[in-house]
Amino acid sequence: MLPTPSTSPASRRSLSVSAATTLYRALFLLVSLLLLTPQSARAAGDFAEYEVKAGFLFNFFNFITLPAAASTQRPMLLVVLDTGPVGASIAEALGNETVLGRPLKVLTSENPDDARQADMVFVPAAYPGKPLPIPAALSGRPIITVGESPDFLNTGGIINFVRQGNKIRFEINPQAAQRAGLKISSQLLRLAIIKNEPHSLNRPDPDAPADSRRRVNISSGTTPQTPGT
Repeated sequence: MLPTPSTSPASRRSLSVSAATTLYRALFLLVSLLLLTPQSARAAGDFAEYEVKAGFLFNFFNFITLPAAASTQRPMLLVVLDTGPVGASIAEALGNETVLGRPLKVLTSENPDDARQADMVFVPAAYPGKPLPIPAALSGRPIITVGESPDFLNTGGIINFVRQGNKIRFEINPQAAQRAGLKISSQLLRLAIIKNEPHSLNRPDPDAPADSRRRVNISSGTTPQTPGT
């Protein structure tokens, strides 16, 4: 018979402390990534910018809760829609990592159909297909869509990388996350630039419950003052 895990108060406290420590470390790393300036390294001809973005992608998993139906014991799957140097750089940076206690698998592909099985999809700006319809095609699925194109959020993407000076920041579309059934931590929202999507993409589903049709009332382009958890 397999040993039964301890459920004593001391054991539960130990697990809670461990989870909190992991979260604080992830938060510290996210803040550190926001302070990095990869511009000089990128000018030297390497892909340091995408190594930084790989760090963001990895840590987004710690602050975004997928629906219970999407949580299994299988590896977490990150699909990068690039088979060139960008995809290779991210795959190398995240090789042999685990996230939320599960192995992280990175698949580099230019086939958008592969994105449908992912937990997270990253669409580089240089994606040779049509990057903008990708978020719309995955809308409503429990998939974290991340891009780096000016109109990525306008087409239903959830997170988009932007440059501010020589720093990398990220925008978040709360409505798209809500449609996908994702819960974003208030800690991540505080670090993000909140962007509302066009009204045409934000119209409520008449068949949805009233609570799910409630709009997120956050001003475009600003960080939330005190987001709820």
